[in-house]
Amino acid sequence: MLDVLLQPTNFFRALSQRKPNLVAPFFIVVAAAVAASLGQALLTRLLLSPIPGGVAVQLALALVGGVVGGMVAWGLGGLVVRLLAGPDSRAWEVYGWASVPGLLLGLVAIPLAALFPITGDLPPIPPLTDVEASQAWQRAYRQLIWEATGFRILQGLNLLSALWSLGIIWSALKVLAPAKALVTTLVIAAVSLAFMVWGLLSQR
Repeated sequence: MLDVLLQPTNFFRALSQRKPNLVAPFFIVVAAAVAASLGQALLTRLLLSPIPGGVAVQLALALVGGVVGGMVAWGLGGLVVRLLAGPDSRAWEVYGWASVPGLLLGLVAIPLAALFPITGDLPPIPPLTDVEASQAWQRAYRQLIWEATGFRILQGLNLLSALWSLGIIWSALKVLAPAKALVTTLVIAAVSLAFMVWGLLSQR
């Protein structure tokens, strides 16, 4: 796994000589999504939540959401690479291995979130029937998260992870589909940036 992080070109040259194997890439993406989801749940576990059941339920939902989200991300991410780079790109393998930085980020985020959760005062949760009060409470909740140091640190690490993943995709496609490596990497970079901006704006 260190090779794909530090010497991705050599890693994918060796990969191109082997038969396709989707098992490891699939589990890398799912594990990265689960780790990120659990990290987010741990980061906000001390805040009021409209979800009944406490921290245990929040973590269980984060686990399920991470598994489902990881499966969807792997399927769609690989499909985008396949459509852009062609049948020789080994798209789902490339997307999976390029998610190793995200897995490392998740493994860092979990202990950080466990040790330094977000704290703060929120008003009591209003009844769901009071739409205006519920929206005001959600704005206060998002603002509290946005202003937290831990959240901003994790967002910085997330950006670093995304750039690292793009570098791995670029290195992989230079080996497997060199004619379409640049265009594919730029499109994926644009899509990733759009999702990151949308995620940040949704916290405001």
